[in-house]
Amino acid sequence: MSKILLVDDDVDLAELIETKLKAEGHQLFIINTGEGAFEYAKQVKPDMCILDIMLPSVTGYQICRKIRKDPELYRIAILILTALGEEPEILHGLEQGADDYLVKPFRLERLMDKIASLQALIAAVTTRNRLTNLPGTDAIKREINHQLARGMDIAAVYIDIFGFKPFCAARGQEGQRRVLEFAAQMLLGLTRDMGIYECFISHMGGEHFVVLLKLEDSERFCSSLATMFDQRVRTLYTPQEVEQGFIVATDKRGKEVRCPLMALSIGVAHTQFRNFKSAKKMFEVLAQVRQMAQPGKSGSVVFVDRRHADR
Repeated sequence: MSKILLVDDDVDLAELIETKLKAEGHQLFIINTGEGAFEYAKQVKPDMCILDIMLPSVTGYQICRKIRKDPELYRIAILILTALGEEPEILHGLEQGADDYLVKPFRLERLMDKIASLQALIAAVTTRNRLTNLPGTDAIKREINHQLARGMDIAAVYIDIFGFKPFCAARGQEGQRRVLEFAAQMLLGLTRDMGIYECFISHMGGEHFVVLLKLEDSERFCSSLATMFDQRVRTLYTPQEVEQGFIVATDKRGKEVRCPLMALSIGVAHTQFRNFKSAKKMFEVLAQVRQMAQPGKSGSVVFVDRRHADR
């Protein structure tokens, strides 16, 4: 069960929630004022925070932002409670770093559903790929949301391995394992060797990876990654394949085709010219720039979105 902090000035509602959550086995901590709530969270270090927006003196929005900016607390799950229930207020709360919302008044069963969903989210973001030992899609999107809420200057780097599927078709499951482990070790090793410690590396599945890092580190990281991959990927091929520049694989029709050696498509979205509100918006831009980064005969390609928000 979870350790939950409830911040709500409605004492009667807090008592009802306390009775329900403790009956379900959760450990609950309550504070009935916004003032001191952040400091209490620092003391308790909960897994989850249920946070009323309309609080006297210090609003729930302010507390949410402080939690997301704190290095010890920023990964906890946050559920905001709002009596307004209108889309602008809900969106504003999510943009401050909340994971979900619940409109007052609500039934306790609905609250339990929300808590279960957040528990599932926490479990999902801590799950790692069995081959690469990297976190997945839920984790990277949540990390982006948190860093945007903290006002950080960031860059999201979407990495596709072109030629991955033909290589797997020619080499089988062992080939797939080799490529994915190769790519994961390269990403981890490169960030370490370049001294880029404030980064988040994820494996979205298949040949797709996303690296989140500080904006100031993105250009040199992408350039080094493209160069290193093109040099080292040759170790996955035979000398003859390297010399000829392709492998022979069988397509879906059973026909043998020549496929170029693997290369990276690297697309970058960043906050230099755009004020992203969520990971969803950032991924929409990434989907566009990925189409522009098409590897050719010269190897891996990096395409950086340099458009301003009004374009």
